[in-house]
Amino acid sequence: MEKPYADIASRLRWHRERMGLTQSQYAEKAGLKRAQLNNWESGDYQVGLAGARALRKTYGLSLDFIYEGDEQALDMTLRKELLDNPIDN
Repeated sequence: MEKPYADIASRLRWHRERMGLTQSQYAEKAGLKRAQLNNWESGDYQVGLAGARALRKTYGLSLDFIYEGDEQALDMTLRKELLDNPIDN
């Protein structure tokens, strides 16, 4: 069965893996709980606005990328990384 937020989960997992961080490290750096990130990466739960804003502030991920997958909203370094290492769905 398709997870309701699988697309968002894939983008978050992709970014975390590109950063070379564990869920705990990635979440802690953004001031989040690992369980929150785990829930988002499972695809069962949507990232809330506060969580998305924390990811934007910490990692520069735009809300358009997080929620909509808009690659043009990424900075040039991440956009190149995305071209070189596409997101696995």
